[in-house]
Formats: sequence, structure tokens, C-alpha cells
Amino acid sequence: MEIASFPEVENIHAIALPLLGYSNLITANIYVLGKGPITLIDAGPKFPGAFDFVKEHLHKIGFDFADIDRIIITHGHIDHFGLAKNIQEAAGKQIEFVIHSEDKWRISTQTLNENIWGKESQELMAMVDMPAYEVEKMKNRFSFFKVLCDPLDEVSTIEDNHEFQGNGFHLKVIHTPGHSPGSISLYEPEKKILFSGDHIIKHITPNPLWETRKDKLKDPNYQSLIAYMDSLNKLKQLDVRYVFPGHGEYIEDLPGIIASYTLHHRERMDLVWLALKKEVRPLFHIIDEVFAYVPDGDAFLAISEIMVHLEMLINEKRAELINPGPPALYRAL
Repeated sequence: MEIASFPEVENIHAIALPLLGYSNLITANIYVLGKGPITLIDAGPKFPGAFDFVKEHLHKIGFDFADIDRIIITHGHIDHFGLAKNIQEAAGKQIEFVIHSEDKWRISTQTLNENIWGKESQELMAMVDMPAYEVEKMKNRFSFFKVLCDPLDEVSTIEDNHEFQGNGFHLKVIHTPGHSPGSISLYEPEKKILFSGDHIIKHITPNPLWETRKDKLKDPNYQSLIAYMDSLNKLKQLDVRYVFPGHGEYIEDLPGIIASYTLHHRERMDLVWLALKKEVRPLFHIIDEVFAYVPDGDAFLAISEIMVHLEMLINEKRAELINPGPPALYRAL
């Protein structure tokens, strides 16, 4: 699937790296900012051929890896930092890697050398009564993720409202947790461009992911869907001409897409409530009533989304836990 060309904006270039076999994401977008030296926003996954694709497209706009001084990582998922170490090696110099403090642990050697599918994930699958064959698919998929990135340990951390100045650009960091606790968006006020990472994507509704490692977070009571909706409200205040997302096409109607996301999550929450109202069952067994279609191997994402909507239902006193299990049982109120 091809995407529309990004608008021509002075000192900002998009490299849309195709994600073959990952049609739901279409591309991993890397943004090149400045006249030189340059800053990258994200670094894509380490797919076969990805490094050469980025190198070729840098050359087309008159740059090489040695021109890169900094890579800002919008969040700690592998498809956003996977090539960073390769790029630094090709540059032949130190490149500053920057990420929000809440996601620093995700990209570290310690985390990526551990079994990414840890006991917390295993416990969640037992709680929702996921069958053994589905659990095995999830384990294999998580193991595969490791080959798509190299860990990063020497990184700088940033917080909300941090600013970056470069030759031809100015960025303000907006902490937009939800997809991950350390997700950020970046706003270029002069050009009115919002680099949204995975917080805003045109062709899909991003997942506010269930956080299995709350022990790693500053706030142990973090709830991703609440955080995500609060982050959307932050972005409503901005004067945005274009949204340049982490995947797929650019966006011109930020208020419209925020409104559609808000409606989507309310409708999804109601589907979870209706499934629980119909019959008390472990959560894995309501997937088909909440989602029209779940790609093979994506059961974890489906469960994650059910969990974050269930948290909201409990907050609103529309559902409650009646048996902690495993498997856990909830009922609609």
C-alpha cells in the first residue's frame, strides 16, 4: 500500500520506510530536521534492507549519516529505535540518543537481553485464560522482536516542555503518554507541524497499551487509556497545520481525528461492557464480541485493549472484579 507524499516543508524531510508484512502500519516514518548538522526523529526497525533504504534517502536530500548529531526517539518500541546503533556506527562518531525518562528502561541492554515475554506477561495470559497455543504464538512473536533492534544504553532523557534548537528548526517536547508511559510528541511552532509518534496515526486507532511492568513506572497507578485521553486533550490546544505520524500518511485535520478517537474508545468500552453483561467469562473469551477481526498473532494486543477499557469501566463503576482467579472474572454493573 502506497501513501501520499509528505508536504514539502523547508528543513524537514520524511523518510517513509516500508514495513513489508506489517500492512497495518504501512511504513515506519523517520524525519530529518535541519540544514546540517541534522536531527532525526525516530530511527525505524532493523528490517533487512532498512539501513540501505535510509542511507539512500538521506543521500537524495544531500546528507549522510555523519551529518546526524541527534536522534530523538518518540517512545521505546523497537520500530522507533531499531536502526539507531547501526546509524551511529556508520556515522563514525557519537550521536546523542534522546528519549523520555519513562521509556529509557525499554531500550536498554538489560531489558532487551531479558526474555521480553516475562513472568508478568505470562501472569496476564493466565488471568485472561488465553489458550496455550495462543500464548506460544505470543512468545514467538516477542522473541522475533529482539532481532529488529540493538539496545541503547548511553542515552539522554527528557521531560515535558523540553526544547530543541537546531539549524533551521525548533522543537517543543509534549509528553503524550498512553501508547507507552514515555511517549512524546514534538511540536514545531513556526511551521505548525506536530510529530506525533504513535499517538496519532491516520489509518488506525493507536493502542493505549496495558502496562505489564508497572514496577518500572514513576506512577504505579498509571492507567494507559486515561493517560491517552488526557494526552489527546493536550494536543487540542495546539495550532497544527500538519501532523507527521510515526506510521503511514500525514494528517491535516487534527481536531477531526481526535474526535474520531474519542468516539472510537467510547464505543469500544461499551462493547466490552455489553460482552460482560451478556455472560461472565474470562476476558480472552470476549475478544470476538469486542473486535470484528483480530489478525493471527495479535491476541495480546486485543487483550491489552480490553484490559485498558475494563479499567475505565471499573473507574466509572460500570464493572467490577468478582473473582481474581486465575482466570479472573468481571461482571458488568
